[in-house]
Amino acid sequence: MIKVHFEKVTITHIILMSLVLHAFVIPFPEDWLLFDESLFSWASRTLLEGEDRTPYQMPGLHVIGAVSISLLGDDWFSLRVPIVIFGMLTLLVFYNICIHFTTRQNALLATTILSFDTIFFFHSQLFLRDVPMIFFGMMAFYLYLNKRYYLAALCLGTGALIKETIFFFFIMIVMYHVSNQIYKIKENTCSNITIKSLTSTKTITTSTLFLAIIASSFLIPLWIYDTVVTPNIYEPMIPIRVNADGTENAIPYPLILVYEQRGQIIQNQTGVITNPIEHLHVYFTKGLLSGAYDGSKRILTQNYFPQNWILPLPTDTSERGGIGMGYRNAEPFDEIKNGWPHKGEIMKIERLGYPNIALWPVAFWGSIAFVIFSIVKRQEGKTALFLAAGILSMYVPYLFIHVFNGRIMLPYYFILTVPIISLGIVMCANLIKQNKIRFWTKTGILALTVAWFVLYFPVKII
Repeated sequence: MIKVHFEKVTITHIILMSLVLHAFVIPFPEDWLLFDESLFSWASRTLLEGEDRTPYQMPGLHVIGAVSISLLGDDWFSLRVPIVIFGMLTLLVFYNICIHFTTRQNALLATTILSFDTIFFFHSQLFLRDVPMIFFGMMAFYLYLNKRYYLAALCLGTGALIKETIFFFFIMIVMYHVSNQIYKIKENTCSNITIKSLTSTKTITTSTLFLAIIASSFLIPLWIYDTVVTPNIYEPMIPIRVNADGTENAIPYPLILVYEQRGQIIQNQTGVITNPIEHLHVYFTKGLLSGAYDGSKRILTQNYFPQNWILPLPTDTSERGGIGMGYRNAEPFDEIKNGWPHKGEIMKIERLGYPNIALWPVAFWGSIAFVIFSIVKRQEGKTALFLAAGILSMYVPYLFIHVFNGRIMLPYYFILTVPIISLGIVMCANLIKQNKIRFWTKTGILALTVAWFVLYFPVKII
């Protein structure tokens, strides 16, 4: 009976269910912004005034925010609604990608699991960059699968205007394409497919145009943006403050404005940007990628270590670095600082970036098991190649950066891996031959994922 009810569920039901859950969360809080929302919303507002003081961030999200504010007004609704829409569209595109590799039921289950992942849900309801970027990356891969290569390139270039990690999707497409061609050669030794197909004139021409479209769809809009807005260059580009415990934090630009209004100068303008070459120079030499803000001097918890996400190691559920990005009730303060009275309320933030433990270790290693099994048994080849390319391009780079460079990995970095392992665990369970055991295994995986989501629901009013 349960199985019959499941078979009546469609992707429309899943998206509507997720949308309803977002509707409960999106207004909280109404009077202030969480995490990096303050930075991106501020940048959107200043962009409407013709100014950009954050050229170390790609301007795509700022443009989305500025357009939304112009159309809907300046409040939490206008900022967060576009991200919710991107989140729902991402679920739809992911579902259609999964259909390319498996059955409709399996695709629907994988999409449902993704919709209940704590990090994906959180980032698809706040004014942050990751989910819009993932949408363009997913759309690029979907278009690639449908042989719309040039449109896929256009999506990659557009996504790069939002966040640079769209590059991981480019890597995934390249890895999947090359490995799939090699797989075809081995599986069709008597066909016309030969190794020459990888180096044919048509392949070289298509690849060259593919790269050219990516570059032009990124550089041309960026050039227009730089010409119109002329972003400001400051020294230092990212001001830093040292905390009492020796850790460091970047000073957010809304706070910089407060300092400036009080006559305290912590930045000196040294010029403006008028073209994408200058923009990229500032981006790589003065921004986050340059080491201008040394993330290793932040407080480290086990949740920042990539290995803790996939191994049964202790995780930190304390207030700092703990279970995610919710918020606490306001705490009043009434004190004297430097001879001046200070009175008001402090909103405490806790980081709800805690991984879905019911999903991550099981789904990650389940995906690995499926890939290995498929290689050994020589079945489900394309699906195994997709999952392998996804893990190698989305998870492994962060693991290597952490191990060899010592850089801490913020929990939301791994949002890129969640769609891959959501499909991977479903495909692993699908290997079970007994129908009843297979059905209840899949049901159990979904139930545990939902239970963890409810336990660590991204908004907590304490």
